[in-house]
Amino acid sequence: MDAYLSDEVQSSLEALNIAKGDHDGLLLGHIRGHRFFVEKIFPTQKGFFSSQEQFLSLNQHFGDRVIGFFSFNPDERKANKILTPLTQGKLYLSIHSQGDTTLDIRSYRIDYKDRFYLSPIRHKS
Repeated sequence: MDAYLSDEVQSSLEALNIAKGDHDGLLLGHIRGHRFFVEKIFPTQKGFFSSQEQFLSLNQHFGDRVIGFFSFNPDERKANKILTPLTQGKLYLSIHSQGDTTLDIRSYRIDYKDRFYLSPIRHKS
């Protein structure tokens, strides 16, 4: 698996970086073959969503196009929140700020084998 980030997504993430803060959000797009195509982002409250019901409502609102999550400067506790059966197979972007214009983006697929874990994958912009 790998992930493709559209120009709009890259620009939106850079804008959030300029605005500063530890932002979280949803990744919207589709999966084709072995590639996540991230077309848009939707910033959310810290921690992505308050309940599984809220996540399901947001996913339904976006026409079942939530393919993952992003988080700026995440800690382990935040990443663990999305390691659930509901999110298995989705994309997770861990984003670290390297100044106002540079982002270190690490891409993962949420997987399961005896436990939930983040499996590193490549991404392209």
